[in-house]
Amino acid sequence: MVNREFQNPRRYILAFVIGTIVFILGFIISYSFSYLEYQRISNLQQQTSYDIFQDKLEYSLFNEEICNNNSFKQISEDLGFQGQIINDLEKKFGKEDQKVLFRKQFYTLTELEHFEFVRTLNKKCKTNIDTILFFYSNEKEDLERSENVGALLDVVSRKNDNLMIYSFDINLESDLIKILRKRFGIEESPIIIINEKEKITNPGNIEEVEKLL
Repeated sequence: MVNREFQNPRRYILAFVIGTIVFILGFIISYSFSYLEYQRISNLQQQTSYDIFQDKLEYSLFNEEICNNNSFKQISEDLGFQGQIINDLEKKFGKEDQKVLFRKQFYTLTELEHFEFVRTLNKKCKTNIDTILFFYSNEKEDLERSENVGALLDVVSRKNDNLMIYSFDINLESDLIKILRKRFGIEESPIIIINEKEKITNPGNIEEVEKLL
């Protein structure tokens, strides 16, 4: 029987140290990218909110023309992009992370400001922009259904250029969410409200939604 040569323990220690350093560096790099993404959405939310507030005030206080407002398309695209980043932040930091929840609260406010602006455009400019209010939940028992409806609405959105979809987490600690739930009688999820009139619980297919637009 051949005796195995005893290995220098310093090699194991060195390997452990190198592995630990690589792990820490990987964590720092990953966190740095996530933090930069968080800062990015913070800045974008502030800019989008400012643009919406500015357009509304120009109309309400100074009687500026809003029907020929070219910034509406860009504001709407920025709002949709914010929703995508919120989803990314939830995946990276977790759905219960306080920073993410605060950004979602701010996003809810921005969505409602945009929604009000669309209502004004429809009334004053005869634009006939369709709206869908999507009430979802990240709770375990509701998550799969909410994600399925979210995916369905993504398809509906891509097929309909004249449509705005606003998503609201019914479990978010927000007075605005409480008011919305009371206003539309939201007791469960997922639920969508089409043009503030038609209410559908857990829609199962695209046609069920599109026929009401």
